[in-house]
This record gives sequence, structure tokens and C-alpha cells, in this order.
Amino acid sequence: MLAKPIVAVFRSPLLNRSETFVRSHVTGLDRYQALLVGLHDLGNIPAALQAQAVLPISSFQTARIKLFGRSDLLAARVRSRQPVLVHAHFGTDGLLALPLARQLGIPLVTTLHGYDVHRPRTTMLRSGRLSWMRYALFQRRLINEGALFLTVSDAMRRKALAKGYPDARTVTHYNGIDLERFHPGGQPREEGLILHVGRLVEKKGTTLLVRAFANVKRACAAARLVIVGDGPLEGEVRRTIASLRLDGAVTLTGALDPDAMRGSMQKAWLLAVPSLTVRDVDAQGLPSVIPEAAACGLPVVGSNHEGIPEAVVDGETGAIVPERDQAALTASLIALLQQTPWRHADMSGASRRLAESRFDARQLTARLEDHYDRLVQAAGQPCA
Repeated sequence: MLAKPIVAVFRSPLLNRSETFVRSHVTGLDRYQALLVGLHDLGNIPAALQAQAVLPISSFQTARIKLFGRSDLLAARVRSRQPVLVHAHFGTDGLLALPLARQLGIPLVTTLHGYDVHRPRTTMLRSGRLSWMRYALFQRRLINEGALFLTVSDAMRRKALAKGYPDARTVTHYNGIDLERFHPGGQPREEGLILHVGRLVEKKGTTLLVRAFANVKRACAAARLVIVGDGPLEGEVRRTIASLRLDGAVTLTGALDPDAMRGSMQKAWLLAVPSLTVRDVDAQGLPSVIPEAAACGLPVVGSNHEGIPEAVVDGETGAIVPERDQAALTASLIALLQQTPWRHADMSGASRRLAESRFDARQLTARLEDHYDRLVQAAGQPCA
């Protein structure tokens, strides 16, 4: 039996804890196998992939890559594994991986996830972050030489095309969900329980949600809000909760492991995702928590933000409200909390069917590997 062709999956930090989509990518490949390539080990590499990870052997090598795009030493180590293509996550890492792919003589695929499309060039130049500044200055190199660009929503694809990414080489590819792992579960749901999941940063709309919940609580005495995640705005969120006297009705759990997260989705009555575009034009592509929730049969109240309407069918699997509209958010939360159990069951079933039709990881992996096949064949290499 022939060995599976190798995809060098590039992510500068291996791996940020919140980037479950990268883990799903590397562990979900079927006809190909992943080799993780990065610049920093954050201690979150899946155990099964520890032996399949390549990083620079010194800070000197890392600096040469980050400062000058000199990946020759790293390329020599990666070349021995004989990858057939490189797949980078985020445009900033696509630019970092470009010299590596060039030196290996193999195609480069880059997935664009959000800030790499939404943030203005001037914001990136002023950020003080080296990778962002390089991306702002040399993004055109990636656009010209990258073999394929994947966007996580149609909305993001439109933004990417407006930024100059090529129509013929830019396609929408949703992040897939393991439908066997994420499912409705067997326990009864807790009526009145609103779940909110995400890093506590401005674009998640957490503070807006807490303010809306204060009004929800007046209309629905049994309502509870559970906020899962941590981040720089935790203090602000806690102060808002205290100022509105919601301490007994709102719980902050911090970050949860994947199994606990799934259990929370199977228990809740609805998910609230009031994402919004912030001052520096940062926005989300399509939060992974929404298709995960849909797979668990959880209705969603989400904002009309970027790709969210592609994962929530207004009136069928949940509700879509305008960004920053606290009154509309409040009204939709109340409406879904007060709906009858059989109407909630209809919405739950529709959510699961949407996940099965649009976000099934097996179908999306097969589609991704078809893209790989075309690129590898065009490069004259053996494919799966």
C-alpha cells in the first residue's frame, strides 16, 4: 500500500488553543496526511502529531524567516518529508510560507479566516506586529504566487476579491464539523439557558449581549446566560454584569475543553452570537461555534455579520438581527426563549439538517482533497 501524500500545514504558532479549525484540518485528512510546520511550539500540538511536526531548530532560524523570508534551512528539513504542497492558515502565514513553498517547488494553498481580509492596510502597518506589517507591505507577492486561496464564507470571498485576490483562484470552503462528535445528545435541554461562546474581545459582542440580557431577564424570569471563554475584556464584562445586578443570572466559565463545550451546546436552549465589526474594521469570517451548535441541534440568534447568515436561516434555525441593535437582539432572544417546546424542536431539527447539508467535515475534506489533487497534478507530482 502506497503511503499517503504529505501536506505541509503551516501555522506560525503551533498551535493557538482557540484555533480548533487547524486541529480539525490536520487530523481530518483522509487521502492525504499532514505534516505540521511552524515557528513556535505553544504546547498544543495534538499528541498523534508530535512526531509529525517540524520547527526551526534555533531562534536564529526563526528570525531569518520572520525578518527576511529566508526559509532555506527550514526547507531543507521539510524537504526530507517530501510534501506535495503547503497549506497555510491566515494570509499573514501564507506570506511567511511562500518562500518555503517556492524553495520546495510545490503549490501553496492559503486559507483566509478574517482579520487578514478585513483589517485595512494602514491598520496593519501601524500595528507594530511584524507579521502584519510584512503582510501589508508584501501581500501582492502572495496574491500573485499563491496557487489557491480558500475563504471560510461567501461574504469573505467577496471581500477578498475586492482586496485584489484573484477570482479564479479564490473559492469558498467552509470549516467542517465532525457530525458524529457534535450531535444533539440525549439529555433534556434547559429551558431559558442562553449560551455564548468565544474569546472575550470586542468583535464578539459580549458586553452588548449582557446589556440585552438584562432586559431579557425582566421578560423571562427563568433566563440564564452562560459565557464560555476568556480574553482581554473579561474585566469589562464582569463589571457590566455587576453594574446590572446580574451576578446570579450570568455565569463566566472561562475556556472549556472540547468535550465540556459540546456538553454545554447539548444542554442549552439557544446560542447567542452578536458579533460586530469594530473600530479597526476587524470582523469574523464565520465563527466555528455556529455550525458546531447547529450540529448539536441548537438554534442560534446571530447578527447580520459577515458569514453568519450563511449558517443561520432566519426564522428556521434561529434569528438574524442587525449588528449592534440591542433592542432587536433582546426581542429575538425573548422570542426564542418563549417559543413552544415543539416549535423549538422544529428549529433544532432544522439546525441539524443545515449542519449535515453544509458543514459535514467528511464532505468538505473530500472537496478540499479534490482541490489538492488538481494542484498536485498540475505541478506534475503524484496525488492521492
